[in-house]
Amino acid sequence: MVQLDNIHKDFGEVKAVDGVSLNINPGEMVSLLGPSGCGKTTLLRVLSGFLKPSEGNVLMDGKDVTLLPPDKRPTSLVFQNYALFPHMNVFENVAFGLRVKKQALARIKESVAEMLALVGLSGMEQRAIRQLSGGQQQRVALARALVMKPAVLLLDEPLSNLDAKLRVETRIQIRKIQRSVGITSIFVTHDQEEALTISDRIAIMNKGRIMQFGSPEEVYHRPNSSFVADFVGKSNFLSGRYEPQGEGKGIFILSDGQRIPVRGSTAPVGADRMMIRPERMTLSDGTPGSAAGVPGACGVAGTVEYVTFLGEVVYYHLILASGETMMVPIYGKNAEGTGSVAGKHFFIHWEPEAGLVLAG
Repeated sequence: MVQLDNIHKDFGEVKAVDGVSLNINPGEMVSLLGPSGCGKTTLLRVLSGFLKPSEGNVLMDGKDVTLLPPDKRPTSLVFQNYALFPHMNVFENVAFGLRVKKQALARIKESVAEMLALVGLSGMEQRAIRQLSGGQQQRVALARALVMKPAVLLLDEPLSNLDAKLRVETRIQIRKIQRSVGITSIFVTHDQEEALTISDRIAIMNKGRIMQFGSPEEVYHRPNSSFVADFVGKSNFLSGRYEPQGEGKGIFILSDGQRIPVRGSTAPVGADRMMIRPERMTLSDGTPGSAAGVPGACGVAGTVEYVTFLGEVVYYHLILASGETMMVPIYGKNAEGTGSVAGKHFFIHWEPEAGLVLAG
């Protein structure tokens, strides 16, 4: 449905988008995820037609739309600030695009009613925009975009103005609506949890480039670089040197000479970082490799530096002899009474399959 072919966008000497190519399937929800300034919003504006690429082509449904203005493209854009008309009520905001296209009033009323029902705002047609909550305004903006029946829906950080709890509720609503309509959607966000929750696939961006493009499970469990591993989810890193031993097995040698077994790795000789997700780790008072219930576990010793309490989970932050730090989660009732553990020594364990060796 959407094809980006070697897209570049330069602003003087600044390369905002640097050679991006993507293929997005019909009905797919794809998130563009990355830190501020990585080029994701610029790329979305190239898709929408508000910016012309310096190089490359944009195709939608097999047609080249690179030079078409926004109103000639099969797209609708939901802006970060919603861009609703404050002097119009809910009905008029949603109906605006249909009126511009000079549709019959009866058809406009039918279409607006259908969209407001879809986003859960039936009965609010005459409500003024200022009388709506942030979440309701966001849904009006979504209804206004969908009522135009676009082939591609573009969303530019539409949840950034909402509080944390409402963001969670609204992103679930957006995903349900997107699936029910079956519309191809591209969602820009800097919130990794948001992208993992809402997407079929995620394009991780940095410095104008796509670093990795894959399913939420792929980019989380199999990041292809230290940048992706660090940006998506919580990560623990160890520095050292990797030595493959054949058939996906290897040894990661820490700076102090400790040898950590690794399984399932395809990293090259000399790869210098190993990443372990916190949830793959356990703590014990024993020795490295002796974690109960974790056969063949490997690990390192650490001292609790501080504790982060998050309600259902508590994170122990431990400092190693090398000066590197690791965080290990303690869940549920086992997380009670954690305020007195600072300074306590533990061994941190994980299975050899949990360590992912990365080259850069």
